Amino acid sequence: MSSIAAAMRYRDVAAASDWLCAAFGFQKHFVASSETGVVHYAQLTFGHAMLMLAPVRDTPLAKYMKQPDEIGGAETQSCYLLVNDADAHYARAKASGAEIIVDIQDDDFGGRSYACRDPEGHIWNFGTYDPWQGKRVGAQHVQLAGSHSRAIKRWPLVLGLLATMVVSVVVAGGIYGALRPGQRTLEAGAKEAEQRAARAAQRRLNTPSRAREAAEHAAREAKEQMGRELTARETAERAAEQAAKRLEEERSARVDAENFVREARQELDRMRVAKDAERQQGGRLDREREARELAERNAEQARQLATEEQSAREAVERTAREIRAQLERERAAREATERNVEQYRQQVSEQQGARETAERAANEVREQLSRERSAKNAAMKTAAQLRRQLSQVQYTNQVAGGPLVGAESPAAAPKSSPVQPKQKAKTQSPQE
Repeated sequence: MSSIAAAMRYRDVAAASDWLCAAFGFQKHFVASSETGVVHYAQLTFGHAMLMLAPVRDTPLAKYMKQPDEIGGAETQSCYLLVNDADAHYARAKASGAEIIVDIQDDDFGGRSYACRDPEGHIWNFGTYDPWQGKRVGAQHVQLAGSHSRAIKRWPLVLGLLATMVVSVVVAGGIYGALRPGQRTLEAGAKEAEQRAARAAQRRLNTPSRAREAAEHAAREAKEQMGRELTARETAERAAEQAAKRLEEERSARVDAENFVREARQELDRMRVAKDAERQQGGRLDREREARELAERNAEQARQLATEEQSAREAVERTAREIRAQLERERAAREATERNVEQYRQQVSEQQGARETAERAANEVREQLSRERSAKNAAMKTAAQLRRQLSQVQYTNQVAGGPLVGAESPAAAPKSSPVQPKQKAKTQSPQE
């Protein structure tokens, strides 16, 4: 599945999301805020499009991005959103304080559009031309009326163009003979231009086709997801209905069992009374035996009903335990997700702290290197000065005719040396 969602940075994400919803008709899909209530991320929808709002902060992409007020109010990109009624949308945006930079007008594609800025300077375009369908959306009668009026206004221009075409054909016929030697070159150029136009048209046709296929694929996946969610919901509802039915059956079975036990007791009482009567009347053992057997059968049936009731109760309890276990697993999954989010936030915070520490260490290293470089340059300058002084000493000794000796040689030079006093003082000063 491939889809696109625009991402924009705002200094005040909460105010920007509220303003975009009020002025442009966006809908809040998701808003993330900190524990103190500060909104630091938001997702807004506009039809099938989504806009992600993030705060202006130090991120790996921050050095490649600028806000409009940082570059003189300019923008390198802008969003185009499709609306059904551009005039109504224009009035709503203008009433909400949007800065209109291109007033509403008929565009070159047969629709109406306008451009504006939001409070932080981002540029937005809204129009009725649908690039997917290659036509204008909205009220057709307005479109037809506008086309009719524009056609009436353009009749003089059309007549002028027809007259120009006729004159061009006549002139072309007159100069055809003069251009005949280069006819093949012109035909080749025209053919190449026609092929380029055909390729460009094919690319325009392929782009909407691929985009339409991607949209259809996304719609199919969304339908499948909705179907799966609907199936899960229906399954849960059926399980709840079955549990309710089982509870009702259990209740009915318990009532039937109680009624049967009550009737069995009444029957036993009647049998006991009959037995007493038979004993008093002088023995009806067969009836007593039959009554006892009947009572035993009734008691056995009562025990079976009680067993079935117990089984139904256990089944209901198992179903309830399974439902509670499912809820517990979902709660554990949600808590795990929240923990993962918290860990991710902590990792981001730790990474930011480590990055700041590394930057401070790098700054200290750079300062240390700068100090060492300055010390090195100073040492090199001192060494160069010493080399120059040593060269001057050697030159002075060579001129005086004496050998190159240690630091005391210039002081021991003979007084008849041709070196002038100024040169001697200059030679001795470095050694002192």
